Amino acid sequence: MGMASGMLECALSDDQDFSIKKFMRFTAFGVIQPEKDVSSKMGFSYLTRTFMSELSNGGGSQRDLSASELNQLLSNKQQIPCKVVVTAYGYKPYYSNTMNIPVADLLREINKPR
Repeated sequence: MGMASGMLECALSDDQDFSIKKFMRFTAFGVIQPEKDVSSKMGFSYLTRTFMSELSNGGGSQRDLSASELNQLLSNKQQIPCKVVVTAYGYKPYYSNTMNIPVADLLREINKPR
């Protein structure tokens, strides 16, 4: 049985309040999907493609961050905190424990030539 709806949410700045009623100004978020090429015998493997954005107006407005903005925002960090948020109709959202993603790995992907 899978998740009803799973999102990865990461705090890109010092605001790390993941509560449902709070909007982080600088955030990364994306839908979590099972990785299809991994054998079920190897355990669980998921992937996500995230939007890295600045939210304003209580979350009503969203603007994608540029690579240069992300480099500046993340330059003094070693890692960023992320949580999986699972929602299902009629239930309160479930927040996973915090996972820390290494910023060096993130910046390597952000700065790859396209």
